[in-house]
Amino acid sequence: MKTYEALANAFHREGVTTCFALLGDANMHWAGALATLGTRFVYTRHEHAAVAGAAAAARATGDVACATVTCGPGLTQVMTILPIAVRARLPLVIFAGEAPLHKPWYNQGIDQAPFVQACGATYRALHNQAEMLDAVHSAFAEAKKNRRPVVLGVPFDLQQLAWASPLDQPTSAALVAPPDPLEPDSVAISEAANWIDAAQRPIVLAGLGAVDAGARAACIALAEKTGALLATTLPAKGYFHEQAFCLGVAGGYATQKARAVFADADLVIGVGARMASHTFDGGRLTPEARVIHLDADPQRSVQGRHAADLLLRSDAKLGAEALTAAVTARAGWRSEAMKTAADAALTLPDDRETPDGALHPMAVVKALSDSIPSRCHVINTSGHCAYYTAQMNRHPQDHYTVMREFGAIGNGTSFALGLAATFPDRPIVLIDGDGSLLMHIQELETMQRHGMHVLVIALNDGAYGSEVHKLRSDGVTLAGSVFGRPDFAAISRGFGIVGHTFTDLTDLPAHLDAFLDSKAPAVWDIHISAEIASPQILSAHKAAHAK
Repeated sequence: MKTYEALANAFHREGVTTCFALLGDANMHWAGALATLGTRFVYTRHEHAAVAGAAAAARATGDVACATVTCGPGLTQVMTILPIAVRARLPLVIFAGEAPLHKPWYNQGIDQAPFVQACGATYRALHNQAEMLDAVHSAFAEAKKNRRPVVLGVPFDLQQLAWASPLDQPTSAALVAPPDPLEPDSVAISEAANWIDAAQRPIVLAGLGAVDAGARAACIALAEKTGALLATTLPAKGYFHEQAFCLGVAGGYATQKARAVFADADLVIGVGARMASHTFDGGRLTPEARVIHLDADPQRSVQGRHAADLLLRSDAKLGAEALTAAVTARAGWRSEAMKTAADAALTLPDDRETPDGALHPMAVVKALSDSIPSRCHVINTSGHCAYYTAQMNRHPQDHYTVMREFGAIGNGTSFALGLAATFPDRPIVLIDGDGSLLMHIQELETMQRHGMHVLVIALNDGAYGSEVHKLRSDGVTLAGSVFGRPDFAAISRGFGIVGHTFTDLTDLPAHLDAFLDSKAPAVWDIHISAEIASPQILSAHKAAHAK
């Protein structure tokens, strides 16, 4: 047995069933050994796609996901996705290899630890054969416990050494005990209950912490008893998708009608929410509201702004249940009129007219929202078009993924790979901008080669939309932000994928039916207007200028 085989066996013992990979000298023998043990590999065309695919899988399942890239340039290609995974608190283990340890000079050699650490991830250099397997299992334990990416560097000359030691070191299951549920303090519950009883217009705001804790029913019960409205952070979008008195997403992506309601709130109860600046639109969303932060790690200050007035340290589910038992039942601002207003806030406007005659992005998203069944898994990315996709308000949270923790475009195709591999029985629908898609368009070939059931929808305005609208607002040149509309349908056919171009929406339902029946990837090129700026862009740009 070689060392790379022993390392592969350690990953196998950790239960790695899928690995996203791009091979090179420093990881190819290890990957081959792991594949021989039964792990399925998704072989991507770019290292970023491999790690981003694993990141999407980790977000969707909550479990540790695995990726591998080679040393040097293979690792440097993932510098964008690592901060995303760190900020999204995603448990990843990445086998990166390292340059040969006993070679005086190697073309692809680089000091990998500072690079990874600069991105906020953990780096473990495995240079001692006697400690390697323990380091692998400890990496999985750290990824699980701290919910962060861990990168393993193993020089590939050391991987070729003979292995004669035992293979049965304790796995991460023995190293990480399941955490005990964090019970809320009764005094803190009493104080929070007093705050809630004094409020007239409360809102229960759920985040991914509530999702992870299974706190949905507890949040709904708390809202019903206190007469509160419901809302979510953007990552938890769709958590209350079928509930009355729900305002949808809080923050910059809230609808204009929802924002008017948010502005009248006098109390926000954040349950398992990060309380990030964008969730409160920098403080502009609920200017008159006091804030309670119910979380396993509640914070008074987040991202440089005052985020909460009262901290309640607790598991999200247990804390919400305790509050429900402690508060006084009342109608709050739940009335038939408010029910109608909340429903109207989530009803997409019938926007169709555009200055250039191209499709209005809201009309496109409305047609998609009306047509895409809930069994499809929708991916919302970053960029100008993301605001519109975030208005698909009737899709369930467990079939909707958004990761914007670093504000980076170019991730959509990679996230689609990860979700398609994780949920092979679900049709995956990626809605992305043309500029974003072109950054990793090569992953269409990966989808086709692996037979993934992915529909890639390009909202194609022929430009970098956010930049166009900001530059236009400033009255300066649009040079460098406008490129013309690439023919995505033709590009997709070059990869052996069905492609369609849409300049109207008449045939959209029929093409969707064909995609759902096909079990194969498809690409839609939908021409939208470059003259329509989203409310979020207009508001954010105006606020930035005001500063």
